[in-house]
Amino acid sequence: MIPDEQAGILVVDDRPENLLALRELLEPLHQDVTCVTSGDDALRCLLNQEFAVILLDVQMPGMDGFETARRIKQREKSRYIPIVFLTAYSFDSHQALQGYSAGAVDYLVRPLDLGIVRSKVAVFVDLYLERKRAERLAAQLSKLDVRRRQALELNDTIVQGLAVAKYAFELGEHDQARAAIGETLEAAKRVLGDLLGDDRVDPGDLVREGPARVPTGHAPPIPGHEARRGR
Repeated sequence: MIPDEQAGILVVDDRPENLLALRELLEPLHQDVTCVTSGDDALRCLLNQEFAVILLDVQMPGMDGFETARRIKQREKSRYIPIVFLTAYSFDSHQALQGYSAGAVDYLVRPLDLGIVRSKVAVFVDLYLERKRAERLAAQLSKLDVRRRQALELNDTIVQGLAVAKYAFELGEHDQARAAIGETLEAAKRVLGDLLGDDRVDPGDLVREGPARVPTGHAPPIPGHEARRGR
């Protein structure tokens, strides 16, 4: 798995030996595991980092797991992160209900079945990574759509501007033709700069050296410009 596809896993437990055991348990998943020893530390971590899942000990001094979970769910940035509660006590339906009410998606009792814990975490990691891939794809498609519309605008700008210039040359309005060409180059520069993401394009970069060549012959009138023939 490449580094930019790693997911964050937050483990919260006040006992260092439990943190060490969980880190070793999750190591085969090759993800970014962060271990902290208190609810306050967990909340601070969530300010600056995204996590695919949180493994949260229920019994901790100070802020316990239930209060930590409630605070996590109160924040818009972290409210949708799955929380798996871990407890050293035998299963208590009332305590489990309290955990689910605080926002848990699962409630596991020690001693833990290591295979099940790793499998559950792997599912949440996969869901997170798939969501991030979908977000990147949506952003790429949106950017492609913007570039397509910019390319169409550039094409329309050039075609329309050159049509006006050609028509003005045919009527002998050379100053108007040159002005139309200049306006077309300015507009093309703007659109091309947006398209390339570079505003350093200079209008002179789009002009061929040497005097402009006046078209010869008489082309048929351009629709929408008949009124100018009276000038």
